Amino acid sequence: MEIRIPVLKLQLGLFISELDRPWLDTPFLMQGFLLENQQQIELLIEYCEFVTVDLVRSQGGIAQWTTLLSEAPSHKKSSRSKRLPRFEPELSPEQKAERLNILRELRRLFSTWRQQQNTDNPHTKHEPKIILYDDSAAVEQEIKVASQTHKTAQRFVLSLMESVRQDLQPKVEEVNEVVSDLVGSIIRNPNALLWLTQLKDRDQYTYAHSIDSAVYLLAFGRHLGYPREELQKLGMAGLMLDVGKMKLPSDLLSRKGRYTPGEFMLMKTHVNHSLDIIGQMDNIHIDVFDMVARHHERYDGSGYPLGLKAERIGMFGSMAGIVDCFTALTSDRSYSNAKSAHEALQLMYKWSERYFHPALIEQFSQCVGIFHVGTLVELTTGEVGIVIGQNRVRRLKPKLLIILGPDKQPYARPHTLDLITNPSLPSGLPITIRCELPRGSYHIDPREYFLE
Repeated sequence: MEIRIPVLKLQLGLFISELDRPWLDTPFLMQGFLLENQQQIELLIEYCEFVTVDLVRSQGGIAQWTTLLSEAPSHKKSSRSKRLPRFEPELSPEQKAERLNILRELRRLFSTWRQQQNTDNPHTKHEPKIILYDDSAAVEQEIKVASQTHKTAQRFVLSLMESVRQDLQPKVEEVNEVVSDLVGSIIRNPNALLWLTQLKDRDQYTYAHSIDSAVYLLAFGRHLGYPREELQKLGMAGLMLDVGKMKLPSDLLSRKGRYTPGEFMLMKTHVNHSLDIIGQMDNIHIDVFDMVARHHERYDGSGYPLGLKAERIGMFGSMAGIVDCFTALTSDRSYSNAKSAHEALQLMYKWSERYFHPALIEQFSQCVGIFHVGTLVELTTGEVGIVIGQNRVRRLKPKLLIILGPDKQPYARPHTLDLITNPSLPSGLPITIRCELPRGSYHIDPREYFLE
């Protein structure tokens, strides 16, 4: 049952099914959503005069809302808070203290060896401060900005690769500008760009991998509490990790099956090519250089080009290696289908202590989440949805875009559902995730549900 009401009569728990203006003209880019916080109501008051609510999909069902709608309190436009909203539960003081201790200990593992190597250097770098970030925008709001940022990054990487092929020197100012926009989006809400990394085709791997690496390195750095200036370095390194591959034969890059020993030796030279390229750029920070140089080093010393071990690879170099592997595993290639994030993380857990630092693999798993952004899931209601946002406090309760009903037929208007609100069935049973679904289940393509 749907009814049209003034926005001044809105209450938390109501399901908004339609606006009095185009959805694309508002921050609410997901068509249909549950009112979960006061900031959403304030935004609706700002953009609309009337909305249509679906009482069946509202919390409590029709019986509750037919009696309560007329008694709903007014929300005066002049009393709206001008502070940016927070769209997930904040960490408690105890949780914040525990989180800070974990991150300090992790940094100590890597800084101890570096300090030992720099005992004679009076200018030894101090560890940057740790920041526990809060989301300052909901994914529905950030997705529009992130989409434009992502498209700009795509165009830039294509141009960058063409410049490298023609032996032209990349301009560091242009790289910094693109990375700065990526950093801003990741700081506001990492889930938007993480979702956009899912929206690529098999034949886009070469340039999409660079963008994916930058996005995941930024999300990982944010998770580990690095300030903006450090995130800028991570993002730049992500874009430049494999730029040297443009100096290799194209048939080698598209090769199906295993490389011959000679081909593998040639492939390894892409690191040297990348270092030559960024070495010619002005004002490249040494940390960026190190990440590019070390992203194929491995925890047990089996990597290349230097065979570095454990903490000697460095925090940023180790992070780059983890991200480079994860984004490769979760991407379609000319010779293999993408693995799900869960499958990729399972493999990387098995490889930790051999190839990757165990403590960093654990943190990366927390960053990505049990249900990765873009994952298809089935609920206990029988409905099917796409994960569009993480909840760092309760990892089993992400934010979803519900696209199929219990009968597995598409909803005319897909809607959002945040499991942190503890939604329940009319019987009182909680609505939870029943299982993760394989990619392509029910012929679902996430791109069909992404609003351009």
